[in-house]
Amino acid sequence: MIEWLRVLVGVGIALGLAVTGLGRLAQWWPALDLVNNGLPALAAGAIALCVLAVVTRDWRAIALTGLLAAINVGLIVAGLAGAAAEAAPHAERFLRVASFNLWFENERIDEVVTFLDQTDADIVMLQEVTGEHLAPLHKGLDARYPYSVGDFGVVIFSKYAIKADGRVDRAGYPESLRLLARWVEIDVRGTAVEVVGVHCARPSHPLLQAQDVAALTQLVLTRTLPIVVAGDFNLTPWADRLKRFTRMTELGRFNTLILTWPMRWRNDPVLPVVAIDNVFASREFAKIAVIGGARQGSDHRPIIADIALARGPLAKN
Repeated sequence: MIEWLRVLVGVGIALGLAVTGLGRLAQWWPALDLVNNGLPALAAGAIALCVLAVVTRDWRAIALTGLLAAINVGLIVAGLAGAAAEAAPHAERFLRVASFNLWFENERIDEVVTFLDQTDADIVMLQEVTGEHLAPLHKGLDARYPYSVGDFGVVIFSKYAIKADGRVDRAGYPESLRLLARWVEIDVRGTAVEVVGVHCARPSHPLLQAQDVAALTQLVLTRTLPIVVAGDFNLTPWADRLKRFTRMTELGRFNTLILTWPMRWRNDPVLPVVAIDNVFASREFAKIAVIGGARQGSDHRPIIADIALARGPLAKN
């Protein structure tokens, strides 16, 4: 039994070291970021392997599995960098942002409308909105959100007046796949803020996803107003591309540990395993709280972020 366990541990060490090493190459080969997206699972596997090594009493196996676990736990800890600053106790809420990937096949839009109405967010960023979704969304939300932009894919609803808006497209793609992000400039009680709703490509399209993150980074770097970026990034906080986005834009990440996908498999509810929906904000803002909601017929969990001013009042219009 012990001999078979030693063989199993040896194979696990070889595979663990290989997969961990491949994840470090993601900046050159985007497809390998899939490894980094699953880094917590890899770390948990390494720890389990270390426990098995202890059972074998093989000191070399114990040392190697311990090293493997330490490397992956260290990578997780390093990935915690870039989190948004915490707001001061009892800080006043400046903005509540809700982001929700509805799922193209969602047939429970009435429940979505009820949920969004109850969250009382100031601005709502929706992804995977279809033409069939649009009418009931407007019917249920327009009274609370009189301002909106978008009719497919990414749609934004706002309580505050929209002073300007635009979109970021993927060049050369058909209309159904072209839209990456929409942005709006809103007036929040006399203060100008830009808000961006985004839906990045899936990890199964790594080159397109890399292009999406580069385009989103460029968008943020060219803006001059305080900015909030929210949506379905299809990347976890441990992914090389999302860490690079955070580092280059200097935006603070609101969601690290709230798992948002998948909330369903076929027609059955399941527990989510990755945090791919997020909110980012510039240094003018701080995090009061971020929470996840129920699936409301989607395969994603919605997230709601309460945002405070991190420092003095922003410049007025």
